[in-house]
Amino acid sequence: RCIIVVGLPYPNTQDLELKEKMKYLDSISKNGGNEYYEGLCMKAVNQSIGRSIRHIKDYSTICLLDQRYLQDRIQKKLPMWIQKRIKN
Repeated sequence: RCIIVVGLPYPNTQDLELKEKMKYLDSISKNGGNEYYEGLCMKAVNQSIGRSIRHIKDYSTICLLDQRYLQDRIQKKLPMWIQKRIKN
């Protein structure tokens, strides 16, 4: 009953499709490509967390092992119920 996420699982920036998508998003919105890139990373984190908790009465310990999880912009991409329970 424990999920340990070591680091942030960012996608490969050398992927041609990802590069083009980020370039396009940057052209229509300032910092749009980076937001998309970070969103993909946090989607993977949230999916990993979700695998340990299947229903409202389920429980798990979640360890996010990276200092970057202390940054506000990263925490805001976690579900609210996790944001409220983050301990340094």
